[in-house]
Amino acid sequence: MVNDKFYSLPEEKQQRIINAALRVFAENPYKKANTADIAAAAGISKGLLFHYFGNKQTLYEYLFRYGNDVMRGHISELLPPDESDFFEIWLRSQRAKTEIITRNPYLMDFFIRVYYDKAPENVGNMSFYGDLETASTAVILDRIDRSKFREETPPEKVIRWLIWAAEGFMKRQSDLGRVDIEQLDTEFTELVLFIRQHCYKEEALQ
Repeated sequence: MVNDKFYSLPEEKQQRIINAALRVFAENPYKKANTADIAAAAGISKGLLFHYFGNKQTLYEYLFRYGNDVMRGHISELLPPDESDFFEIWLRSQRAKTEIITRNPYLMDFFIRVYYDKAPENVGNMSFYGDLETASTAVILDRIDRSKFREETPPEKVIRWLIWAAEGFMKRQSDLGRVDIEQLDTEFTELVLFIRQHCYKEEALQ
């Protein structure tokens, strides 16, 4: 559990610690990420870092939840509350994530690390990752207009395809090194629109 004293810090100091931790975890596998490096980059002692977060795992999980909260907040700003078109929701959400990651360049790299380090033997109990992913999917499914989908391509199946595709895009970018978020966004948008053409009924495409 994060110490309440962290939240009482000035916003600028909180952000400095968050950014330092994102960078170190983004650049290193979990086991090799050094908390001393995080503390040094944040301009605080290692003891103070542990005073705020207790241990490395708590800090890691906090960063993941923080990143998701930031993205969800921006998605809410861009997404009309009455929007029910599945692909419009998906593309607006993707656009919001791209904007956030552009402002926070280590965030995407961190999320890629989380995905590939999520096995229990690597970082302990990572059930929170699956819980958040499931919750995000449920939010989309609860608000969409299912009547637009062809019978053979229900939204649950389409979401699985999109998640698998996103994983493939992230893996390729990870293999190439630094993530080119603009290229990733452009190529993934093309794929989403292609899938839309093949999963919606003809009348829904008008």
